[in-house]
Amino acid sequence: MAQSSTVNRGLLYGIAAYALWGFFPIYWKLLQDVPPAEILIHRILWSLIFLVVLLSLQKKWQWVRTVRGQPRILLILLAAAILLAVNWFTYIWGVNNGFIVETSLGYFINPLVNVL
Repeated sequence: MAQSSTVNRGLLYGIAAYALWGFFPIYWKLLQDVPPAEILIHRILWSLIFLVVLLSLQKKWQWVRTVRGQPRILLILLAAAILLAVNWFTYIWGVNNGFIVETSLGYFINPLVNVL
């Protein structure tokens, strides 16, 4: 019985995530007077603040100390951060310039291409 409840809750979370993602372009469109780079910088800054608060509350800073001494992992994390920033900048720019359908299709197809 508990497993069914977990599955139902997971399904509801999935539907909620897709619904929120569907409304996300409306949010970006409301910010079309703000340059995409500024939106991206705010997104990065507020995510960093949230992460620092979360790690502080959970007292889970040990992995940061471990990673700091491993240049290969730092380079991988840096590459991932750059790719993510380019991805988000492109998405925000596309929505703000009227390419909502194209950016949505790109976000739909991107995970499929990554799996291939």
